[in-house]
Amino acid sequence: MTYTRLPAMLIVATTLGSLLFTGCGGSGSPELSFDMSVPTTTTALPTEIDDVLYNPGMGFADFHFRWGLPPLSADEYPPQTVAYFRWTWDELEPSEGQYNFALVDDVIAQAKAKGETLAFRIMSVYEGSTPQWVLDKGVASVAVGGDVFPDHNSPVFLDYHERLVKAFGDRYAGKPEIDHVDIGSVGCWGEWNTACCVGETNPLCKQYFPVETNKLLITDWYFQYFPGTPLVMLSGGPTEYAASKGAGWRGDCFGDYGMFEPDWNHMEDVYEPIVQNPVTGNAWQAGPVQFEVCGVMQDWSDLGFDIDGILQKGLDWHMSVLNAKSSPVPSAWRPKVDEFLKKVGYRFVLRELTHNAQAQPGGPMVLQSLWENKGVAPIYHPWPLAYRLRSGTGDVAATWISQANLMSWLPGTHEVADTVTVPSEVPAATYSLDVAILTEDGSAAHVELAIAGKRPDKWYPVSEVTIGY
Repeated sequence: MTYTRLPAMLIVATTLGSLLFTGCGGSGSPELSFDMSVPTTTTALPTEIDDVLYNPGMGFADFHFRWGLPPLSADEYPPQTVAYFRWTWDELEPSEGQYNFALVDDVIAQAKAKGETLAFRIMSVYEGSTPQWVLDKGVASVAVGGDVFPDHNSPVFLDYHERLVKAFGDRYAGKPEIDHVDIGSVGCWGEWNTACCVGETNPLCKQYFPVETNKLLITDWYFQYFPGTPLVMLSGGPTEYAASKGAGWRGDCFGDYGMFEPDWNHMEDVYEPIVQNPVTGNAWQAGPVQFEVCGVMQDWSDLGFDIDGILQKGLDWHMSVLNAKSSPVPSAWRPKVDEFLKKVGYRFVLRELTHNAQAQPGGPMVLQSLWENKGVAPIYHPWPLAYRLRSGTGDVAATWISQANLMSWLPGTHEVADTVTVPSEVPAATYSLDVAILTEDGSAAHVELAIAGKRPDKWYPVSEVTIGY
């Protein structure tokens, strides 16, 4: 066995042979020999790193691009990969059947330029949310502040509401630019409640709030019209029903340990029961868990909340995305936040890769690897694992896509075995064997791994293989 040290990895070259018993010697012990025709294999042991990785679909959210305020520095707020937006029905369909796709497309383009994908929610109650043209069709409503609360049980409301969800599903479902969709569009701020209704308006709001069958009907539309898109349901909605169909869940007052009442809080009285429920508690395995902070982090500091306990709950509950409202993280807490960011979402470490040290053009090559997800959640998009052969001049001689389903990589270790065929036209030479996790269309490397050696194109040189010798 020989060991070769290459940058950022350890290579172990081993000759594998068939063990043969050829007879007994004078001692009475069997004589051993090896069939050396079996190909030599190489095992690479990459070097793990401890860096914060700002990977797609996880970490802190970019909330409405800070609503036009000056951007924060990376020291004030961690870099983001998910932009979270909320739009009113009136913004998205100002006239009947005239959908404002340009609004969403523009935000997608801006997010892409920042290295972000989009998560969004539709609202039907928030500062003129339900279009007047819908109300003019006979949908009853009650005034709430500067808005109205429409009758969510009205057949007309439901008809046009479904058309809206379908239109945007037809346009954006399954698109790689969309990280997830928040199942909203019910109640105040699309948050499945009547909290914006006070005084004499509250009884009518409750009457106009969707009955149980309509809650489930509206939820079903999102699953029907957004196939292939991760979905999340607010804790106040039909969370168990949505989770049973594959959605994740979210809470909009994460960190609340007494901001409103001394004997009641969201963390213990709302979220803890959700994670104790076998259905919603395991929802993270199929759909993302996303939280929005209660107030902002500075409020937590001012109130003396336990930041360590709060962040640990996020990890215990398998959080992927935290919307901290694009408000500065208290500087004294930044080291704790960075440690949290090393664990939130997914974090993939390639522990070892074993492969043929030599292969022939047109012949097979076996790739066996051991991975660990050191995060608290899987990925929720079908990003493929890939390998490639790269020459000393940087030319790519071959690329293969693994059969592994990374969406099934829950926290823990995962073994992968792939047999690939070396293209017959690959010239004889020694090549770098690189690995990467790609975008859905396979056009580029997409995810940073928690190992050393990352190239500028986010591929990782892990080992070497000789072709044709």
